[in-house]
Amino acid sequence: MIESDNESEVAIWYDAIEHVDPIKSCSESIRDMINVLCGKTKVVCGNIDYKILMPGDDRVPSVPRWLEKINGAIPKLLLATFTTSVVSYVHQETTDIIGDLDKKDVARLRVITKRAYHKSYPHDASLTDHECDQIIDKLGLEIVMEQLRSSVVH
Repeated sequence: MIESDNESEVAIWYDAIEHVDPIKSCSESIRDMINVLCGKTKVVCGNIDYKILMPGDDRVPSVPRWLEKINGAIPKLLLATFTTSVVSYVHQETTDIIGDLDKKDVARLRVITKRAYHKSYPHDASLTDHECDQIIDKLGLEIVMEQLRSSVVH
């Protein structure tokens, strides 16, 4: 269950001469920064939209002194906007789905669960098999079957 959606922003100043395509050259650093922020606060990050802003535009702060007109170029601000969602699960009795599945399916679900967890929380320790089993049981049969079907190569 998604508890709330919030729009968040991060921005980085860049030298217009040095960076011909700032989105291409800075997007990896911005994505890393957003992943760190989301990982520390335990939220899920949505797609990132980029916008290039100029000094004097609405909501653009003053240019840092160290970047003022270096080599005659006017620095610009690369703004990245993204949504964050806080996800929480309603506590329900576990259904012991794991006990009803084939060992191959359980192993496949554990891999899927560990990958998804690592993607959301890259700096946390890996999940144990027991923790994976608890998550799988909490998700419920319909979601588990959907994941198994989507992970099978035809």
